[in-house]
Amino acid sequence: MSFLIIIPAFNESEILERTVETALLCDDADILIVDDGSTDGTTLRACEMAAQNQRVDSISLPVNCGIGSAMQSGFLYAARYGYQAAAQFDGDGQHSVESLLQLRQKARDENLDLCIGSRFLDLSSENFQSTPLRRFGILFLAKLISLLVGSRVTDPTSGLRVYGRRAIELFAQCYPDDYPEPEALLLASRKGFRIAEAPAVMFERQTGSSSIRYLKTAYYMIKVTTAILIERMRGDKL
Repeated sequence: MSFLIIIPAFNESEILERTVETALLCDDADILIVDDGSTDGTTLRACEMAAQNQRVDSISLPVNCGIGSAMQSGFLYAARYGYQAAAQFDGDGQHSVESLLQLRQKARDENLDLCIGSRFLDLSSENFQSTPLRRFGILFLAKLISLLVGSRVTDPTSGLRVYGRRAIELFAQCYPDDYPEPEALLLASRKGFRIAEAPAVMFERQTGSSSIRYLKTAYYMIKVTTAILIERMRGDKL
């Protein structure tokens, strides 16, 4: 089963090489770096790594389009080149390759279309849990999405995910913008996809800062909640 690890990256030049080296520990996977219009050295570093290793490729968006567009670019690449499975593995050093491999194995064993890494199913001391306000927001979204999809969800904002071929094809065609992970989960459920979570270890980001901070947390909650409710009310138009 061909496997592509998609690494969306925006101004991650300080940590990108280490992140790619970590992803390469999944020794039968190809790596795609999606540079989302970075303004530091990320673009050059991504091109250099692609030139040095035949398992690594990179694409660069002309401007910063956001995580949704970056990931959809990765899905388009995976769909075009026939990958049967793909993973989202963020470029900021937060994700564990051991957790990624566990997600991939679970997706294989249970024939899942989408497997999500949940930090709330692994409460080990090394797992970074974020701020209380962020945890409250995640809990709220988890309760809302669990209610809408009819099954328990604990970490709907997680960016550590494994996708099967059906999910690749769907998200190459249509993927939410801005803060896409919760809305994408609801879209996948509406399509009848097989979805599950698995425990995952996550670390504090190594460089930069989150785009969701302070007053943006309230904006994020309102925007994502509205998008989820609209998505829930939509008919099947794909």
